[in-house]
Amino acid sequence: MSDVPPISPDALTVPAGTPRWVTPELLADTLRVFRPYYGNLTSQDAVSIIVNVGNLFDALRDRKREEVPCPGAREFP
Repeated sequence: MSDVPPISPDALTVPAGTPRWVTPELLADTLRVFRPYYGNLTSQDAVSIIVNVGNLFDALRDRKREEVPCPGAREFP
């Protein structure tokens, strides 16, 4: 991991069309976490990460509600 300077939320603008709940603070946190692994990400990249992770959690939550067993899951006595 490379050392990435901190990102001030004041220096970020939320891209147009972004969900209302995405704040400059959330963008800054997302960039702080992911830039060491993926390099120079943009605010739009951070929005994509945030929305995609949210979609993943929604899919997992919905799957759990359906109580579908995970592939390869075993029941132990």
